[in-house]
Amino acid sequence: MLPSPSHVQLPSHPPSLRPSSPASLYSTSYSYYHLSDSSPSPTGNSPFANHSPSPPGNCSPSTEPSTAQEYLQLGIQYHEANKLQDSAFYFEKSAKEQGGCGVGMLMWGLTLRHGWGCEKNEKSGFKWLTKAAESAVDDLGKAREGMDVKAVRGSTDIFLPQSELVLAIYEVGQCFFHGWGVTKDHKMAISYYRVAANLGDADAQQDLAFCLANGKGCKKDKKEAAKWYRAAVEQGASDVGMAWIYKDKYKG
Repeated sequence: MLPSPSHVQLPSHPPSLRPSSPASLYSTSYSYYHLSDSSPSPTGNSPFANHSPSPPGNCSPSTEPSTAQEYLQLGIQYHEANKLQDSAFYFEKSAKEQGGCGVGMLMWGLTLRHGWGCEKNEKSGFKWLTKAAESAVDDLGKAREGMDVKAVRGSTDIFLPQSELVLAIYEVGQCFFHGWGVTKDHKMAISYYRVAANLGDADAQQDLAFCLANGKGCKKDKKEAAKWYRAAVEQGASDVGMAWIYKDKYKG
């Protein structure tokens, strides 16, 4: 079961796995790896049954991938090379092989949600994003108990599952905000944005601030909105045109 936003208790400010860049509530091309808008269009039905990816550029694996983490790394290479059908092939394997890995589930969910190299399926994408969050909660619990997370998912760093959880929670919030694979619910979106924002995610901080400033799914609260905008700016977000957030009446 996906963790309730109000019951996720984690340390704040985990290291970000994403490059810093302003978030856009209305972007339909949001990417964990920020592909350009010139990315190839979806290819339609793509079961990958007989698909044999060609090496991305000069990056040819020395051995065949055999673990979810290895499939993930290949998926990332293809994704960054803009070979989306190939990246989708490996992200799906990373999400499913040997129980899958959380980041693989996250990337497969985003791939399905936006139709990157496969048939667009927002409902299935939402399912995989929630599974990514559940996976990260499980991994984080094991890491805190001193168990070998690497044996389960491929990571021994407690901050990796924590960061993975933040990313997944934010993306679930995006699904609720836009109605991607789930009934649109701005109030629920804010619940997830708030959790991710409290955990230090700059994109979530900006999106939560936007909702608060504009009364999207909540009562307008420009003072709290300013607080979250300032928090995002501290992490490198742009404050161009945002002079109002520094006014005394919006501080304290």
